[in-house]
Formats: sequence, C-alpha cells, structure tokens
Amino acid sequence: MKRFYKQVSVGTEGDWFTTLLDGRAIKTPAKRSCLMPTKKMAEEVAKEWDEQKEEVDPQSMPITKLANTAIDRVETRRDELIDELVKYAESDQICYRAEHPKELIQLQDKTWNPLLDWINDHLGINFKVAHGIIFLEQDEQDLINIRQAFEALDSYKLTALHGMITVTGSVTIGYALYCGYLSLDEAWDAGHLDENFQISQWGSDQEAEERRENLRAELKNSHLFLQLSSNG
Repeated sequence: MKRFYKQVSVGTEGDWFTTLLDGRAIKTPAKRSCLMPTKKMAEEVAKEWDEQKEEVDPQSMPITKLANTAIDRVETRRDELIDELVKYAESDQICYRAEHPKELIQLQDKTWNPLLDWINDHLGINFKVAHGIIFLEQDEQDLINIRQAFEALDSYKLTALHGMITVTGSVTIGYALYCGYLSLDEAWDAGHLDENFQISQWGSDQEAEERRENLRAELKNSHLFLQLSSNG
C-alpha cells in the first residue's frame, strides 16, 4: 500500500505504549489496538514506519510484525502455541547424536553437552540422549517443567521465545538464548551445528545461503524483540 501518513510518533494508553501515524494509533491486521509493553518497542516500531518510502513494505518491518503476532496470534492461542513448543522438547535436536564421523560426534558433545547440563541446573530437566534417529521418549515431568516455564511468560516474550526455538530447532538452545546463557552467535552455531559441519566438508550453494540468511535474520529479530519487550 502507498504511504498515507506524514508524521510518526509514540503515544501512551494507560500503562501501554503505541505508535501514532499523524496522531492516530496503529492497529494490528486483526484491527486490535497495537499496544506495546515498553516505550523502546513503540519507538522501534515507529522507526520502521518512519523509514517507509512511497510504498509501505511490511517485510521491512520485522518488529511491527512481531508485535502484531504477539497481539493477534499468541495472546489469542497461548495454549496451542505452548503445546507446539513443548513438542520441540519431546524431540529436541541436541538429544539426537550422530553415530559418525568422529569429528561430528566430538563437536556435538563439546557444544551440546554443556547445554544439557545448563537446562538441568536451570529447570531441573534431565533430557535423555540417543544416537541415531530412533525416537526417544522424554520423561513426562521434564515436559511439565518446560510447560510451566513457558506458561509464566507474557505474550510478547513468548513470541520472542517461539522464534528462537523454531529457528534453532531446539527448546534447550532457544531457551538458553532467551535466558542469556548463549549469545546470538552461539545460539545460531549450536542450532545449526550439523548443517555447518556439512558445509565445512562439502560447501554450500546460493539458495541454501539465502535460506540461512533469512533464518539468521529471523533469529536476530526475535532476540531484539525480546530485548525491546523488557524495561531496563
């Protein structure tokens, strides 16, 4: 759509913040008020709207998109979303180890074993580890502990966590990034360890690199959204 506004600013509505286009608060695609928990999130959304040229390109507005997602989708189907994330825990990729080559086995152990120790210390979860691709059922209490941790999050933080887990393919890696145990780069490398190893052996192609760039941008935006969702 064409840009229909001239001035972008930030306003308040009770304890919430919003972005204003010519003095009017923006709405989500579902026509809900786009209310945000922090001023810095509303300012980032305002920046995205202000940087639009003659045509408004939603693809160039990732924080706006995540705010809309938190309000229109996550807030309205929290249980369904948490169910989806718990399923990642049922088959967390770091619980499935290679049987060969030796170099990959050693790399997985070096990178992933400390993460298993961390989530055990942090949430009391003792994930089982298998070698190969045969499904390994995790203890029900461990899955309950994960669910309870996710249920305690507000919809904005849950939106950020969802992106971290889905991009890395791991509840453990995504939650470690969420908690600050891993940096963005460390989470990316841990979540794409097998793929990175294969690329180091056989190389990559342009299509695969474009896909990886898009995924990395998604992870970066989820991480930024988490930072914007908290005061301080």
